[in-house]
Amino acid sequence: MELKKVQQQWESFPEISMEERPVLSSDLEKIVVSNPLTDAFYLENKLRVRVYIAAVLLLLNIYQLRIEWRTDGDDLYQQSALFCILIWFIYFHVRLLLFADYPSLLSLRLVPFLQKLETVLDKYIHSFKVISVMAGFYLLALGEKLLSWLSTGAYESISRNGFYKWLIIIFLAVSFYILLLHSVIPKYRKLLGAVQKYKYGITTRAQKK
Repeated sequence: MELKKVQQQWESFPEISMEERPVLSSDLEKIVVSNPLTDAFYLENKLRVRVYIAAVLLLLNIYQLRIEWRTDGDDLYQQSALFCILIWFIYFHVRLLLFADYPSLLSLRLVPFLQKLETVLDKYIHSFKVISVMAGFYLLALGEKLLSWLSTGAYESISRNGFYKWLIIIFLAVSFYILLLHSVIPKYRKLLGAVQKYKYGITTRAQKK
């Protein structure tokens, strides 16, 4: 439905930039032209929130990594791996924000606009894989905390066995990604498919002309 609204706005002038369009009459049309993206397509806020949350988690990870380094703790390699993942996660999303360039996105012609929208959605979908890996680490930490309250002996046996901990992280990461595949990801795949279909229709129509 959101894509149909965008299509109606550009239908009369599919290859004219926003600045070249004539001034529209109604106040409603002016509002639509100023920001035709609905919340479903406009991912800037979601990307920014991810960066902020990851930055906070990175600071906590650095603190924990410092403790593990000084005490030669059992979670040193685990915290080091999480540090690298968080750094990559922040870099990935900052780069995606710079690529999307939302302030100038509406000045693009329709086809380049759809191409950029398609790329952002595709990368956003792939980012859930990294989130799943991160979830494996944090779910393990949460499980260890709960286990330390319920059974001290079981907690100590798991916390000292690095091999089992890595297996648990992998299992939790895969399970979390499967959960996302059946809950959150389909929504964005439908949006991506709609953008691709609309772009294909526009380019096919232009080639026929």
